[in-house]
Amino acid sequence: MNITKWFGRRVLKTGLAVFVTASICQLLDLPVVFAIITAIVTTEPTAADSIKKGVIRLPAAAIGALFAIIFDMLLGHSALTYAIVSILTIMTCAKLKLDTGTLVATLTAVAMIPGTSDSFTFDFMMRLSGTTIGIIVSTLVNFVVLPPQFGPLVVKKVDYLYDEVANTCCSIVQQLTDTTNQIHHSIYRSLTQELEKAIQLTQFQEDEWKYRKFNDNEKRSFEFLQQKLTLLQQIIFHLGSLSYVNIQSSELAKDDIALLSSAGSDLSTMLKDPYHKLTRNHTIIIAQLQNQLSNTSHLVDEQPNTIANVYYELILIYQLTQEVASITEKERIFSESHATYPKYIFAKRVQYD
Repeated sequence: MNITKWFGRRVLKTGLAVFVTASICQLLDLPVVFAIITAIVTTEPTAADSIKKGVIRLPAAAIGALFAIIFDMLLGHSALTYAIVSILTIMTCAKLKLDTGTLVATLTAVAMIPGTSDSFTFDFMMRLSGTTIGIIVSTLVNFVVLPPQFGPLVVKKVDYLYDEVANTCCSIVQQLTDTTNQIHHSIYRSLTQELEKAIQLTQFQEDEWKYRKFNDNEKRSFEFLQQKLTLLQQIIFHLGSLSYVNIQSSELAKDDIALLSSAGSDLSTMLKDPYHKLTRNHTIIIAQLQNQLSNTSHLVDEQPNTIANVYYELILIYQLTQEVASITEKERIFSESHATYPKYIFAKRVQYD
């Protein structure tokens, strides 16, 4: 069993934030529960998020606590009190654009109601103090302890996506040449979702660099990764278009089937290669595709479901793979000439002669 699957950075940081928060509250004789709940829900994926959202959550929590005190004093510990306090807290946070603090504010408010006493001002200060400690501790722990490292995660995700795109490309072409098979569009949607996750990880890293020092070569590596993701996004788009082409069996000659099979296999090989090096057949196949397209180009605009559209989309994908190969080669040369270039980029990859 891989223990890191169960105890990741965020899990460990959440546990540490809870421990430190509870210890401080017990030392100061403050309510522990409110602070712990806050520490748990405010531990973010990035330190940048913790800082930005922490600034919003503090006033939002104060608003929730204030509503709890006022309506508990007016209505007592009733079901109506809980409902009114929750509604007003959510509405006020939305009105004041404190959306990221709504959850903490609402939890603070409803959790405060059962424990209030006659000393409302004292209760307000005590509960708000505990909530504030939870927010500050979780933010500091997230910033100082085990800083997030998104580089290896993004590289792993990009490599995974290129493998999946290679498999999908080969599968779609195979299904086009075998009209008895149905193309599953869910594969395309799945690729799009995974791509969005990878882009989000790069955004997380960009946010982290606003608050931390970084190595110039590490940032350069992310520029390469972002270029690859942009090209990957375009390739996935054209694969989506290709998957919706519905060719009739009568349109395909033996030469068409042979060419499409070769193109699918060639693209798959190139995309799966860690260095995305162009194959020897690349130039030959793209020339054949362009020749076939020129013979049938009059059909592209007239009929959307034709072999001409397949050739057109494949040529566009081939052109994008040429850009992928060029960028990867530039990155390889750059990484070999800079000793501080992140080692995880080309780890476990076989160098070309």
